[in-house]
Formats: sequence, structure tokens, C-alpha cells
Amino acid sequence: MKFKLITLLIFVFSGTIAFSQSTKLSGTVKDETGITMPGVNVKIAGTTVGTTTDMDGKFSFTADVNETSMLNFSFIGFETKEVLIAGRTTFDVVLTTKMESLNEVVVVGYGTSTKKEFTGASGKVMGDKVEKLNIPRMDQALQGQMSGVNISTNSGSPGGSSSIRIRGLSTFGDNDPLILVDGIVYDSEGLNSLNPSDIESINVLKDATAGIDGVRAANGVILIETKKGALNSKPSLSIDYYYGMQQPSNKLNLLNAKEYAVIKNEMFANGGDNLPFANTELGEGTNWQDSVFQNAPMQSFNINLTGGSKTTRYSIGSSYYTQDGIVGGDKANFTRYNARVNLATDLDDRFTLNS
Repeated sequence: MKFKLITLLIFVFSGTIAFSQSTKLSGTVKDETGITMPGVNVKIAGTTVGTTTDMDGKFSFTADVNETSMLNFSFIGFETKEVLIAGRTTFDVVLTTKMESLNEVVVVGYGTSTKKEFTGASGKVMGDKVEKLNIPRMDQALQGQMSGVNISTNSGSPGGSSSIRIRGLSTFGDNDPLILVDGIVYDSEGLNSLNPSDIESINVLKDATAGIDGVRAANGVILIETKKGALNSKPSLSIDYYYGMQQPSNKLNLLNAKEYAVIKNEMFANGGDNLPFANTELGEGTNWQDSVFQNAPMQSFNINLTGGSKTTRYSIGSSYYTQDGIVGGDKANFTRYNARVNLATDLDDRFTLNS
């Protein structure tokens, strides 16, 4: 019995050692063409223990691993890969390109291109991100979303226009970019007549690739695509609504009437002049900020029907948006009604009729 107990303890102790032991792991990471990849993150899956590859794509570090531990390899633009260690100490790993990233469609002046084939400077905002912002104006979808695009508001009133500048000022005259919505020219003021919920994507061309659109594209091009239906899809009806309240985010900390009278008397007294207020008990007075600023409601209602057959896809939508002003209330109201029909029919493999 004693012998069996000792044998069992030896077995458990040996199993514990085999379960987790310090091992030096090393190897090389390459891409599909055989070029070594520096800066690849290498770590034990489920932990923070790891390192990055050097300029030659090599890595080396020591970690406590067991037979079921996995090595995780990750790099931006490439598929994450996990490799079972299973007693190995050296690894030669090949990472594959993340195809959905390179195959993403970019709208350009002469049609569409993919990211891997497009060499110009461009930026893109997808429609789902625009919807999450719950913004009243289309130009606000570009604020802070991409480099080289500057949006400045001309007016704080509801529905006010904005100035859009792509990579600064290029001339002393008109610096507005060319704006195309489904191929139709819009100006910056007309842009706010669009319903942000109808947007599929916004592409901004910032460099000489915009020249395909002509002289007006010298200040850059903003290409907006509206939502379309999908082929071979059942009709889908979506309805969304939101209601919000606006108010000033910050107000000045002002003096009341009594505090103002006391401080002004002190100022005149320090200058040796007669006091302007014989009586400083003036009460609270009027806080003009409370009189000018007010809570302003805003609400939006959208309805959209999409679908398609083997050759035809459609998207039909309507929306209502209203916003009062923080200053002026309903007198500064901005109301927008939208109705949109987007119909596309494939006549054959090469020709599509859009309306």
C-alpha cells in the first residue's frame, strides 16, 4: 500500500512538471510571397506573454507552455493565425493577406476600384457609421472621420451650412470640392437636404485621381452613394425613430445684480471716484443666458423598403426630420422632408439601368 502511494505521488508530480514548463520558442514569420515580416505580434494564446518579430521577421522568447498551448500570430491587414505548440520549439509561419480588406470597393470618378488596385489618396465612411451618429446634417458625417478633410460650420442655427475643405485652400476663388450624389452634382448647401440614413458610403478623393471629374474637381471630390437593394432578396421594411433634446453644454458663471454692484463700487473706490451705487441690495437680477438659451427638441422618423429579383433591385425610402434652435426655439426651426426611389435593373452582364 505504501509502495502504491509513493508511485502515485511520483506520477502526479511528474504530470505536474509536464503540464507546464518553461520553454524557449523561436521562429520566422513571412508573407505569402516569402518576404519576412517585421513587427508581427507573437504571443501565447489567451495570455499577454509574447514578443514581436525583428527586422528579419524572427522572434524568440521564453514562456511556460504545455502540449495544448497555442501560438497566436497577428498583423494589421493579415489573417490572424494560431499554431499548436505540441512540444515544438521552432516555427516557420506564413501569414495570408486579409482579402476582405483589400477587396473592399472604393468609388472613383470612372467607376469603382478595389483597395489593392487603387493607388490614390482617398478616405471612406460607411453608411452604418453615419447612422450611429444620429446627425442632422450630411456634412457632419465627415467631421473627424478622415485626415485632410476640414469641416467648419458657417452658422449654429439648425440646418445651417458648412464649409468643406480638402487639404486646405488651393485657389483664391472657389475652394469647395465637387460633390456627386449617385453621379448628380450637389453644392455644399444642397448637401444638407439629404437624409443621412439614406447613405450607403461616402468616398473622398483627395489627390490628382480626382482630375478624372474635370476642372471642378481641383479641390477634391466627395462621392456619395445612396442605399440600394440586393438581388434575389425578399422585401424588407425598416422603420426607425428617435427623439432628443438639445441644450447648451456650458454656460458662463455670471455675477448677479448685487455682486456686480459691490464689485463696481470697489473699482470706483480704488480709483478715488464717487460710488455709482448708493444701495447694493439689488437682488439677483436677470440671468440673460437663461432668457436667451432654451431646451430645443429634435426628432427623426425614417421608413425604408428594400428588396430585389434576379435582375432588379430597389430601395424606396421616406423620412421626416425637425429640429428647433437653442436660440429662438421654434422660430429657428429646421424641418426636412425626404422621399427617395432607387431602382437598378441589369439589362445584361455589362449594362445596368439606374433610376
